[in-house]
Amino acid sequence: MLDLYEKASLDVYDIRKRLWPNKRQARLQMPSKPCRTRFAPSPTGYLHLGSLRTALFNYLFARATCGQFVLRIEDTDQKRLVPDAEQRLYEDLRWAGLSWDEGPDLETSNGPYRQSERLHIYKEHAELLLSQGKAYKCFCPPETSKQNETAASETSEQNETAASETPQPIREPCSCRFMTPRELDDRARNGEQFAIRFLSARRPVWIEDLVYGSFSCQHPSDDFIILKRDGFPTYHLANVVDDRLMKITHVIRGAEWLISTPKHVELYNAFGWQPPQFAHIGLLVDRHRQKLSKRENSANMAWYQQHHILPSALLNFAVLLGWHGHPEGSEVMSLREMVENFSPKFSKGDIIVAPYKLPHFQHQHLLRLASSKDPSDQALFETHLLSPVKAAIAAVQTAKDDGSPTAPGDIPTGEIGQQLPLRILDEPFRTDLLRAVRDAWEPLSDDPSSRFPLAVSHLRYFIWELPETKLEATLREGALAPVAPGMVRDALAFLSVKVGAVKESSWNGDKLSQVLKAVVADPKYVRLFGDLDIRQVGYKPMRWALLAMQKGPSIFHTMEMLGREETLKRLSVAKAVAEKVAASMVDGAPAADGAPAADGAPAADVAPAADVAPAADGAPAADGAPAA
Repeated sequence: MLDLYEKASLDVYDIRKRLWPNKRQARLQMPSKPCRTRFAPSPTGYLHLGSLRTALFNYLFARATCGQFVLRIEDTDQKRLVPDAEQRLYEDLRWAGLSWDEGPDLETSNGPYRQSERLHIYKEHAELLLSQGKAYKCFCPPETSKQNETAASETSEQNETAASETPQPIREPCSCRFMTPRELDDRARNGEQFAIRFLSARRPVWIEDLVYGSFSCQHPSDDFIILKRDGFPTYHLANVVDDRLMKITHVIRGAEWLISTPKHVELYNAFGWQPPQFAHIGLLVDRHRQKLSKRENSANMAWYQQHHILPSALLNFAVLLGWHGHPEGSEVMSLREMVENFSPKFSKGDIIVAPYKLPHFQHQHLLRLASSKDPSDQALFETHLLSPVKAAIAAVQTAKDDGSPTAPGDIPTGEIGQQLPLRILDEPFRTDLLRAVRDAWEPLSDDPSSRFPLAVSHLRYFIWELPETKLEATLREGALAPVAPGMVRDALAFLSVKVGAVKESSWNGDKLSQVLKAVVADPKYVRLFGDLDIRQVGYKPMRWALLAMQKGPSIFHTMEMLGREETLKRLSVAKAVAEKVAASMVDGAPAADGAPAADGAPAADVAPAADVAPAADGAPAADGAPAA
């Protein structure tokens, strides 16, 4: 049978449940007044993906309401401080594009903003609770209360291991709780060291959260320590006092702090203060639903910087980890667009980090930069794409010059010729470069920078000449089957005439597409392939001549990227190679004029190779085709 307390709790729960839809709708609305948020990391480590997301959500909330974003350093855990962590924190946040209105480097009337410089403030507030009978001195030896002190002394919301994820059973009250104030004061006067414990309520405290609604722990809080023996505060006291004195209106932090929030609300109530509004966001987990470790490479900001990840792409990736307030179909957002669309529409539960989405956002943000005329955007494009691609090209060329058999990107150096002018880096072809880099990115790789040499490998024949030896090897290996070498030779002779008729001024994808489509529809060209389906084999000779059958853009676009001179040169070289291979298949001698071509293919109805030069301006092109 339920006792009265349990029954009353159930009645309250039923009321809250009935009011849920209206309250939930209200929680999703942005405040009409400017809000003050804060990001409060500990310099015991470096900024990672989870803490960047927390900082971003607080930043967006403040900016979206025309409020203030405060940076506070929670450095009371002096033993674990990392010497350069605070400076790195500033650098990483600025690299990401986040700025703050108040902080250690921007002192205002609400400072200081390092907790180690506010110890006197915490002591005053702890003693105030002592004087009001809302806290008491605890003389228990450290080993007796070690479990409690460890759980209560975490100093930062950046430390995601601080709170348990499951409700803890109520502990036996500290024996010091039952001593009289006089007994406690006498022991203190005798020089005994003590901590200060908060006198918690005997019933669980309900809190309101913007994400989880009404929440209460199963058991009431234990009498947790608020000021340690060394005079340093625990996280619980410090964050409540700081948030109040810094006029914080909204606290957005990880869901692992949800079970500690009733303690914080108790402290607010004890001081007679109105608590801020809380929003607890889901914990980041990997694809195995294990907590994303701060020690993983992909969680560290330095990792993203070293591998040329755009700050805007990383923020876009991070903002969608537990937030679904973006407009329908508009996942790609700049920081400004995030501010314009922000609302507290956070997801409940753990958030799976899907690495495959980061290459997508990187690609989309680079596309935006590629079309921008802004000098700062162009500088970012150079830094995060062009420079690493140029470095990858240089590394391959160095390996080739040094006689290494293989270059970065697993490129056999014997399969590339002299370096060409780098048209692939020119503005008209940057979309192709971007696509190659994106497709070369393996999202789960520990080294995303490998996408640059892999992209160069994919684009090798737009960067270096295509050697005759590579063409001959692929043809002899049957890469064009069922198209025979004799067919290839005659098809290239026909193509050379038609393509050569296109002038430099008309050399573009549209014109080349028109020419090649006319070629594969020409009955003379179709007859060169005998009974083969022209739809399956019509473009094969061209792809072999230009790229040795390597996958790449459409043939028309490939020709545009290579340029007229290089395209015609490759057609001429490839025709000679095909003729050589075809001849070797007929007892080592080429077919006589007018005789059937090698492999039984009919002889091409085109002029011999010597007549395949481009038609002169105004003169009729070969085969009676008009000059382009």
